[in-house]
Amino acid sequence: MFGAFKPSAPLSGGLLWKIPWRLSPPQKLRHRRRMRRVDNVVSVLDTALKRQAVTVVPPSSRPQHSTTSTDTAPAQAPTQSSSNIKATPSELLQTAQGQRILENEATQSQQQLRHGRGPRQGEVMPGSSHTRTGDAARREGTIKLIERWKVDMPTEQEMLPKDKYTMFDRKARGYRKGVHKLPKWTRVSQRLNPPGF
Repeated sequence: MFGAFKPSAPLSGGLLWKIPWRLSPPQKLRHRRRMRRVDNVVSVLDTALKRQAVTVVPPSSRPQHSTTSTDTAPAQAPTQSSSNIKATPSELLQTAQGQRILENEATQSQQQLRHGRGPRQGEVMPGSSHTRTGDAARREGTIKLIERWKVDMPTEQEMLPKDKYTMFDRKARGYRKGVHKLPKWTRVSQRLNPPGF
């Protein structure tokens, strides 16, 4: 057979997939920039909603969280009221919850890198505000989905390179495959992986 019907590898083998097994450096750069843009959109939406809530809601109808006369942002008020109660380390050592608090403070630098996994149901990441319900989020000038994203998803700077460029796959050898093997990987957020993988 000659001419247009000459057998070749793509023609005889059907569809020929040509996806490289790892990302190239320019692909990695574009991937990091995409992730930073998503983080930027989330932070811009959050600050804009909070700023709008402060300017729209009159001061008489705002919930009063602290007894100070200075006007503070609603998101900062609960942390100020909870920081008034102090316990000594010797008092904290007497209870199991106090020991967990002391242990979290000791290992907080290691927990800054979230290794691509969000908190379990009901768990709050250290240094982050808890997830609010729809009504509480609206009162504080934000949206529940944005709060959930901030608690669950690590930012691009918090992620390890292993979690940025690869994802968990139970069928792959080593339980990891390149993030570019995921269909529509430039449009789907793949930042969370099971703990330990």
